[in-house]
Formats: sequence, C-alpha cells, structure tokens
Amino acid sequence: MKVSLVMLLVLSLLLFVVTQNAWWFVGAFALLWAWRFLFGTYMLREKELPPPIVLHPLGMPSVSDGRAGFRSLLGQVVKLRHGKYPDERTVERILHDLGETPSSAQPAELSAARSDLVVIIVSGVLWECVSDVALPFGEGNSVDITTEYDYLKPRYTTIEVVPVRGIATSEHNAKIVEAAIRKHEDAANVIIVAYSKGVPDTLEALRRMGDETPKNLRALISVAGVVSGSPLADWLNRYKKLLELLPTPKACSHINENFLKSISRDRCLHWLQKNWNTLPQGIRYYSLVTFTSPQRMHWFLGFLYGKLAEVEPRNDSHMLIHDQVLPGASLLGYIKSDHWAVALPFNRSKRSIWNRLLSHNNAFPREVLFETILRFVEDDLKSRASGHRQ
Repeated sequence: MKVSLVMLLVLSLLLFVVTQNAWWFVGAFALLWAWRFLFGTYMLREKELPPPIVLHPLGMPSVSDGRAGFRSLLGQVVKLRHGKYPDERTVERILHDLGETPSSAQPAELSAARSDLVVIIVSGVLWECVSDVALPFGEGNSVDITTEYDYLKPRYTTIEVVPVRGIATSEHNAKIVEAAIRKHEDAANVIIVAYSKGVPDTLEALRRMGDETPKNLRALISVAGVVSGSPLADWLNRYKKLLELLPTPKACSHINENFLKSISRDRCLHWLQKNWNTLPQGIRYYSLVTFTSPQRMHWFLGFLYGKLAEVEPRNDSHMLIHDQVLPGASLLGYIKSDHWAVALPFNRSKRSIWNRLLSHNNAFPREVLFETILRFVEDDLKSRASGHRQ
C-alpha cells in the first residue's frame, strides 16, 4: 500500500513537471483521499482477530455461545449437499473461527421428513426496491416464492417472505410483520428469520403485540441483523434531505418517513434499553454475524466498509460485528460474507442489468447456510422442550 501511494505521488509530480498544470496536484490529492477513505484504516489480519464482543445497554441478558454446535451441523449439511448447489465452499470458507471450543457433538440425523415448522422471512432496507430481482435466501432463479425455496423440500414447505416496505420506518413495517405472524396462529410452530433491518422491524412488532403475541411463535433468528444500530446510519442521517432527492426504483414505496432513524445507533440502543425487558416471554433468540475484508465485498460496498472501518475493521459494509447480536441470544457464528451476499442471490439473477450491477463478489452458499439455520433452531427448540418436560 505504501509503495502504491509513493508511486501515485511520484506520477503526479512527473505529470506536473511535464504539463506545468497545478490541476495535476489537485487530482493527486483527490486520489490520495479516495485511497485513504477505502484502505487507510488498519485491517486486522486473520490471526490477530480479537475474541467475540457484543454491544448492549447495561441490564441486557447475557449471550450464550452456540458456535461449535452450529459449525458441526453446517459441516454435515455441506457434506450432504456437496455438488448440489452453485457457489459451494468448505465450512472454513463460510465461518470465521474466533477462538471456538471444538464441538464434541455427535453427528445429527438430517431427516427429510416433513417438518411442522412455519418459516417467516423478514428482509431489510431497500429489499422492496429489488424484490423483483431476488428473494432473501432464495435460489436466485426467480422471485416466485412457490419455487425459490424448493431446495428445502420436502423438509420445510411453508416459507413466507413478509412484504415490508423498503424505505419505511420500523414502526410502519412492524404492522406488516405483525399481520404476517397472526396469519399463522393456527400453526404448530413458527419461527422468524430476520435479515438486516428486518430485526428492528420484527422487534417492534413483538413490542406492539406484547402479551397478545401468538404462543406458537418460538424463535427469532437474526442474520446480519441491525440490533444495536449502525454508525453508518447515524452518519447518513445527516444527509437525509439530500438522499430524499435521489431517484428510487418503481418497486419502492414512497413513504414520507425517515427509515434511517430506525437503524441508527441512537434509536436502537435506546429502544433496547426501554423495551427489551417488556417483550413477550418464551421466545428464543439466535444471532448470526457477518464480516469480511473489503477485497471480498461488492465493489460499491467497499466505500461503506471504509467508513465503518474507522470505528471497527470487522464489519460487513453495513454493520459492525458487535452491533449484530441480540441480547440473550445464542450466538451461532461469524459468517465470512458482506451484508448483501449472505442473503441476496444477486449473482444468479436472470436480469442482465441487475446481474452486471450487483453480482460482483456476491457468490455465497446460501442454501446450505439457510438449511443449517432451520435445522439447528428446530433441533434446539425440541431439545429444550423435552428438557422442560423431564
């Protein structure tokens, strides 16, 4: 990096000598600033990564470590599905190891029998704007919910993607999430997999329902979730008037609300402090965290990574690692992915313009990850239920 900066400076000086034009200096300084913005912060090497940390207000319940068991199950699913899906990779290339205790768990039986689990997916910011391109954790072949999750069959057959608004507040979207939950009140077991801003939207829905929350709602799983907010949102919120002027795809609902406030550090941390201990009882919480290096991200996300890296280099371009863990959750693992690739299959889009714009560094084995999430949570819920009965 130092050599590249020196070469850039030398080149700018040579051009200035040849042209006698001061604008070459201006251009050089602009390039130097851009380089500093993208790569100027210290990026920890893999062997130097500190242990896991979380950021919550005081008084929050402690987090339990479920990483070893999740890694073990993921390894079994990866082996079982080898050669079946595109973008496959080894467990070591899917999960970071931040000092996990090796698992002593015995291999689980990966049953293909039909499950009674209803899975509700709540997606994040701007998803509505690209909802005609990809479904979260889908195969990426279409946006037809009746076929995009065929890879989960015959085990899991009831999957619903909640149509939250892409640029609305959590208060607005909570009503939509609540309606989706209540629609399945007659089901045996319901879990919610919330991605990104889907987490605060879902938490607000739980707060709204309170004691009237359906008793069959068993778990909330956060994937790259906005739990404690993002410093990036606080920063972008300064420019909300300018951002409101930017055009959005036709699929986006033009709701006159400040959605950035819903994912800000200020709002989320105060929300947790005020509301967490009043949420309905009996729901289990799980968290999966994402972070990777800027070289493995979509090129556009590298700009956002650089801004967040001023606070913490372990980020996924949207969220810092310690802001993604729910209080009292079982921490399942740290995924080697940026904020988009973990859930949104842009790289498989059949629409060429979107494929060109969004496919860079977007490949990820979402099928095996999502199947592992569902199997792990289902098994964990069953073991806890049987333990209570004994």
